[in-house]
Amino acid sequence: MKNIAITALASASLLAGATAARAQQSAASANAQQSSTDTSAVAEIVVTAQRRQERVATVPISITVANQAQLERQQVNTVNDLSRISPSLEISGAPGQNTGGGGAIRGIGTQTFSAGAVASVGIVVDQVSQGNANIGDLFDVSRIEVLKGPQGTLFGLTTSAGVINITTNAPDPTRFSARVHSELSDAGTAGSKYGDQIVQGVVNMPLSEDAAIRVSGLLNRRQGVDRNATTGDLNDNNRYGFRARLLWRPSSDLTVNLIGDYTHQYFNNGGDFFTFVKTGGPGPFLGGAGVDPVGLTARLASCGVTPGVGNRDYCTSQTFADRSKNYGASVQVDYDAGPFDLTSITAYRRNVDQGFGAATNVFRADPFELQVQNLAVDRRLRLFTQELRLTSPSNQTFEYTIGAFYSNQRERRAPEGLTVRLQPVPGFIIPIQTSLGANDTITDQSLAIFGQGTLHVTPKLRLIAGGRFTGEDLTLDRYNLDIGTTNNYQHEGLSTERISYRFGAQYDLMRNTMAYATASRGYKGGQIATPSLPLAPYVVRPEVPMDYEVGVKSTLFGGWVLDINAYYTKVQGYQAQQCTVVATTGVINCLTSNIDGVKTRGGEVNLFGRVFQGLSVNTGFIYTKATYPTSFIGTDGTNIGGSQLAYAPKYKFTFSGEYEHPITDRFKGFIAADAVWKSRVRYEANQIRDTTYLPHWVMGGRLGARTADDRFALAVFARNLFNVHEPLLMQSSLPYNGADNVGAIYGPSSFRQVGLSVDAKF
Repeated sequence: MKNIAITALASASLLAGATAARAQQSAASANAQQSSTDTSAVAEIVVTAQRRQERVATVPISITVANQAQLERQQVNTVNDLSRISPSLEISGAPGQNTGGGGAIRGIGTQTFSAGAVASVGIVVDQVSQGNANIGDLFDVSRIEVLKGPQGTLFGLTTSAGVINITTNAPDPTRFSARVHSELSDAGTAGSKYGDQIVQGVVNMPLSEDAAIRVSGLLNRRQGVDRNATTGDLNDNNRYGFRARLLWRPSSDLTVNLIGDYTHQYFNNGGDFFTFVKTGGPGPFLGGAGVDPVGLTARLASCGVTPGVGNRDYCTSQTFADRSKNYGASVQVDYDAGPFDLTSITAYRRNVDQGFGAATNVFRADPFELQVQNLAVDRRLRLFTQELRLTSPSNQTFEYTIGAFYSNQRERRAPEGLTVRLQPVPGFIIPIQTSLGANDTITDQSLAIFGQGTLHVTPKLRLIAGGRFTGEDLTLDRYNLDIGTTNNYQHEGLSTERISYRFGAQYDLMRNTMAYATASRGYKGGQIATPSLPLAPYVVRPEVPMDYEVGVKSTLFGGWVLDINAYYTKVQGYQAQQCTVVATTGVINCLTSNIDGVKTRGGEVNLFGRVFQGLSVNTGFIYTKATYPTSFIGTDGTNIGGSQLAYAPKYKFTFSGEYEHPITDRFKGFIAADAVWKSRVRYEANQIRDTTYLPHWVMGGRLGARTADDRFALAVFARNLFNVHEPLLMQSSLPYNGADNVGAIYGPSSFRQVGLSVDAKF
């Protein structure tokens, strides 16, 4: 309970400061603020999926929208949590992913450890593409839109599967306001399997009649989920961050938004990494060159670890520590030039990851004869983007958006050495493999021009056409230290020029119902794959999907949005990573390759928004048949052509709802529930049953009360109430012997959490 006490004191300090500052604030102001942040409280949900503000029911794209109220009742605090808000969205969140979470939409996504890779699902925050310098934490967020299917026309080269479009709350020059939100849990209390103390604070301060600043902050202290059986300690994962946003309107025609953010993360004892869920007995290893007379099961038992589904224990006397920093700034200038609006967005982001993280000791099991260890990580990434847009006014015969976009992303990786050794008895070490690593510099530069227009042919019929031309240069400069100091320079490069486009039509069937049909070609840039040494880097072609979609949208009961769609997508050059364990060393080797002919097709239905006063429900169901091409050979040498892609459930259902009802004139009670159901998920491109996870439900909810003016709330919450152990990643042959030994990576979503949440608004 010590961590809860510390964090509760921090919450109390923020509350006290906010209370002192609110002296002249009225209940009416608080209510007005609530309406501005809770889109379920209004009849129309507004989105920016087409780079202009539009009602979601009129946009010819399948979109799932989650507002601030839904994000908080589902405890969506990180990007990895977003898979619970949309049936079409999956985020693996495995450590070390280079693409900011490995998101997938409709089964199509990118999970890779290569330095030169970009995502299939782009993350955009306040209209700024995050590239590979993605944010990890979500706080003071107004709305999240999940845009499905290729979005290359308006959003660029990292959106071949879709976009996660995040909008934070804007400063308000009309009033002062403040808010504190906290979620407190403790390992072992009320059945919680790990501890997590989260405090988020927000202060909005008017500076003048036309300017305001909004400052928000986050403190997150997590204990677990992994546990070191040698010491009995849960792993610590601590983060803090802030965002400052300045809004200035010097004239009625000009608006300036200046945003800066910073997040720092520190974890020790290994973080969330591999634990063993299945192990075998005595047997050969190192490709038959060695024999383990004891077996992994007995070796783990000797240090207090029992393999099995949901095992989060490891055992090592080594210590680990890792620090990462993510920060950036952007300036957006909007000018109303009369016949069009001119927008300029300049942004810079940087990510630094340093230390001895979990992957330093891959197995984290001291009794093992075979030990695979990596040296320290030092990765530094920076991203500069510049966008210019011209946007016509809405509600005219021809609406258009045209623009240009430039990005320059560079990542530097210091040598990440590797040692493999055999320790048959304590103190006696036999070296198997040693690698010093390489200095890598990866540069990805692109320039694009784009445009999209909508022609109102009749009051009911609209035609859509748009295109984007992208030129991209990708290079890798490597100094391989294993070769020596001379002739150790390696260079790989890829230059591409591609066109992506969208064509379609939409028709108003009745006053609140619209149908649409679109054909879209997307584009995701190529990669320069960087497998483990001594394998050399190599070029992976761009990923080009062709998507066809039809859908219907309708507004029900004055605010509940119905979104039904069917789709068919075929991907040329699908970039897939396949990880195997090298039999002679135990090293995990991940190779990325192009797969032509990957398909995804299916249908989806979503309902989101307010059903009626007091009841908000967001729910959806998807059927996705995402398959490998005919005769595709998996990592186990079997033909898995036509079977479901890794990380892609064929069926998925999501639900989130809250109902509130007055208790007295001063208080309202509320109950909230959320649930996710998935069909079986495979984690490797093979037929090994032990690296799949069975169909399952993950359920949670909240029960509490709030004041009639919505200024104060107290609730008890539960996440993953039935403690279902869905993994983030699974790997066979860990460290050898095929399906006899299987490892899994679990995260916070894999275990039950029970706690208390407190909210206050001023």
